[in-house]
Amino acid sequence: MTGPCHGFNPPLAPHLSGCCLLAGDSILAELSLLSQGDPDPSTGRLFTYIYEAGDDGLRRLAEEAYRMLLHTNMLDPTVFKSALALERELVGYALRLAGGVDEAVGTATYGGTESIALALLAAREEYYSRHGRSAPAPKVVAPVTVHPSVGKAAWLLGMRLARVPVEPGSMKARLEAVAEAIDGSTILLVASAPNFPYGTIDPVRDMAELASDRGILLHVDACIGGFILPHMEALGEPVEPWGFQVEGVTSISMDMHKYGYTPKGVSFILFRESRLKEHTIYVDLSWPGYPFINTTLLSSRSAAPLAAAWAVYKYLGDEGYRRLAGMVLDARSRILGGLAGLGFRSIAPVESPLLALTLPSQEDLLAYYAGITARGWVLGLQTPVKGLAPYNIHLTLSPVHQRVAEDFIEDSRAAIEEGRMILARLEEELASGDVLQLVTSGGSLAIARLLETLDPGEAEALARSLVVEVYRG
Repeated sequence: MTGPCHGFNPPLAPHLSGCCLLAGDSILAELSLLSQGDPDPSTGRLFTYIYEAGDDGLRRLAEEAYRMLLHTNMLDPTVFKSALALERELVGYALRLAGGVDEAVGTATYGGTESIALALLAAREEYYSRHGRSAPAPKVVAPVTVHPSVGKAAWLLGMRLARVPVEPGSMKARLEAVAEAIDGSTILLVASAPNFPYGTIDPVRDMAELASDRGILLHVDACIGGFILPHMEALGEPVEPWGFQVEGVTSISMDMHKYGYTPKGVSFILFRESRLKEHTIYVDLSWPGYPFINTTLLSSRSAAPLAAAWAVYKYLGDEGYRRLAGMVLDARSRILGGLAGLGFRSIAPVESPLLALTLPSQEDLLAYYAGITARGWVLGLQTPVKGLAPYNIHLTLSPVHQRVAEDFIEDSRAAIEEGRMILARLEEELASGDVLQLVTSGGSLAIARLLETLDPGEAEALARSLVVEVYRG
């Protein structure tokens, strides 16, 4: 066979006959080359962005299930009925983990930001149903540690967000500040289980009581914790109540693509009452096309992520999820103990799989981050918050980290000294280098150092302009 498609093997495109510009194997080779610089989650060297079970069988199953339903569309469940069946079963599992009550309902979304946006949309519509569309813009009250997607959703939906302080030490929402921020236009409180920066669980029971007393709603962002906290608790870990078992919790967001160990694109928004879900459904029956009914912000979307999630859920079950939770707890114990021996301390109570750790010397902390990054580990660097937290490293622990804990600690022993030279070079480049180049090559450390020199308004403006240039290519 000759022609541009020579070498395009049948499993990928059995019927192509010369219409393509490049041979299939050349296309895949180019894609492989493009992705060579990406970290491999299966190595256990990522402590952020990816939640890796370390199970090759699970990964292969998820990939095959994903492929099977790749060419589907969840837009119309009367056509692709498999998508509806998968969503019903997975929403049921999420509700069970969240202590769901009989009348609770849910919706599958493509991510936590979408789930949280639907929670705020439900609250906004509930507010206007009570007060009318001429009422002042509805208000949301949340601690400063709440995920930025709450602010993003409020921005998109024309709502006001009041961020209130957390208690230094506990890093949990300060209840008195929450109460003081509530006024006549407040419709929603938001708590985290846990928050991302420090891994602590807000006082959900107290916030629920406050919400009930004021006649408003309470959303719990359990995007991180929803699929692991129940299994940690089953293993004997103390876990503060956060779900529908707490009276006054009216909605919960949970990401299955985090500690559900599924490919990205699966989250759930759960509502205690069906009335709140109805607030989030967009209907247009006057359009001359097909009846337009959306349960999510997105319209067309593949059911592939949902299929992969369903397959992983079937593969693991509660027993498998508990086993993986146990591996996370063991990794946490080993890494926390090993880093404590090097002088690290947690800046918050350890209540989840997330760790926020610092060193007595901030320069040592930055040098450590530079050194451990140079050794091929990917973790978070969190900037200081005056009166609350110094520079700290952030570790999102997965089951795979049980296997690499000793290697990580061993590399950590050498990281500070090695990092000092890297940090010194970065400081020189910051003083005289190209900002765009520094940010793209220096990563989080360069960004953190740059932010120290700017006020918040300047930093935000610079961030927007740099993003435009980065994506311009």
